[in-house]
Amino acid sequence: MTAAPDPTPNGATCPNPSHHEARQHDHDAVLVGDVPIAVWRLDDHDDTDPSAAPGSRLASRLAQRLVLVYTRRGDTIVDFDSDPTLEHASVRTSRSYLSITDPTTVADLDALLGPVSLVVLRWPPRHTRTPTAITDLFTACRLIMTTDACAIAAVSSAAPGQPGTTYAEHLDELLPAARAVGLNHVRHIVVVRGTDTGDEFLYYASEAEASREKSRADEGGNHPMELLVFTAGQWHNEGHTMVLAVTPP
Repeated sequence: MTAAPDPTPNGATCPNPSHHEARQHDHDAVLVGDVPIAVWRLDDHDDTDPSAAPGSRLASRLAQRLVLVYTRRGDTIVDFDSDPTLEHASVRTSRSYLSITDPTTVADLDALLGPVSLVVLRWPPRHTRTPTAITDLFTACRLIMTTDACAIAAVSSAAPGQPGTTYAEHLDELLPAARAVGLNHVRHIVVVRGTDTGDEFLYYASEAEASREKSRADEGGNHPMELLVFTAGQWHNEGHTMVLAVTPP
């Protein structure tokens, strides 16, 4: 994928960090460590549409936004979770959709339907996760990604004070496995659903702003999902400009 991503809902755009447009805008980024933060507030008015088939783990509004922001017509979206909502959003917008249930089979694929611009995986996965399985998953992502593609891990964690795996514990599994295969964490997106004022997008949020959004969502009983965006490139901070350096496969 060489062109800029499509315009997003309500006229906002999300710069894909693997594109020239991202390098033009990122001089305004507020960074936490090396990773810019965004907050997506999504109106869920269409999340009960008939396309939300049983087995979906992504809300329809979120699936649609991921497709529009990170892909263009004719691109291929690879889904390691076989989510019917993501499949519907892909087909409806003229993208090719490929579900891969066994990451170890990626090396045996003869050909993909088109350039892979987006790889999506849900975390925690439906299947049992072991260190080997996690490594296999990220190895599969890296094998099918070009240098301008993105892999997105959609992470669902336990709310504060609730039983279950915390977001920090998920990161302890995901980030080392991604780095081990040459994938770099380049953006963190906090997804807050259930707003009734339309979609709103806050880019280059501070850590304090993101924390406030998460706290508000938790207080409303709607714990946010967090998206980790990975590319096969490496960000370097040169003065006030973020520059993408390509890492060979």
